[in-house]
Amino acid sequence: MHRVIWLKIGSRRVHLVKLAGAFLVLWAVLKVAEAAYLIFVTAQKSVFAQARPDLVPQLFGWAIAAPYGFSNEDLLGVMLGPVAGFLFWLGVAVVALMFYQSGRIIFPVEEYEEKVREHHKRLIQRAVEAGKIKFGRK
Repeated sequence: MHRVIWLKIGSRRVHLVKLAGAFLVLWAVLKVAEAAYLIFVTAQKSVFAQARPDLVPQLFGWAIAAPYGFSNEDLLGVMLGPVAGFLFWLGVAVVALMFYQSGRIIFPVEEYEEKVREHHKRLIQRAVEAGKIKFGRK
């Protein structure tokens, strides 16, 4: 037997989901702004690193082997983290906005009930009586 139970959170009078969604939107927008700031900081650091490669250990925490040079590959590697963080938080902001706009959450909870054949029921009953299977007893 298969049955789906719909668990609803939120209604016309209860706006807890909208309140939680508003906080999530605010949090996500702040994190997006932080990630954008991190992109600009990393871009500025890369400009300084290209001008003076001897500052790379202080700027990024890793060193370039001699001969010094901050290449485009290094720039790409340095920028991947902040850009990925920005895109992640932008996705979280979109989900938070969808969460806020919906006003309610519905979770489908599926329940399956399998019919056990008579033969298996007898085997389970014998195992329980023999003490091989214990259900909550010590």
